Amino acid sequence: MHELTFTITNLTCDACIKLSTIALRKLPGVTDASVELTTGATRVVSTEPISSSDVAEALKAKGYTVAF
Repeated sequence: MHELTFTITNLTCDACIKLSTIALRKLPGVTDASVELTTGATRVVSTEPISSSDVAEALKAKGYTVAF
């Protein structure tokens, strides 16, 4: 198992959590993703390493920014 933690910097509501989580779970190998609304703290667990650029692109497509 591989784990990647980072912060999504522009979350404003529960819908943001849902949309960002869905986008992260669509990445290849992702088995779990969790996002904290108040802090933006995000944890992604996968069966293979995930590049930070893939994460950033997936979230950017939904309108979110990421800080690693």
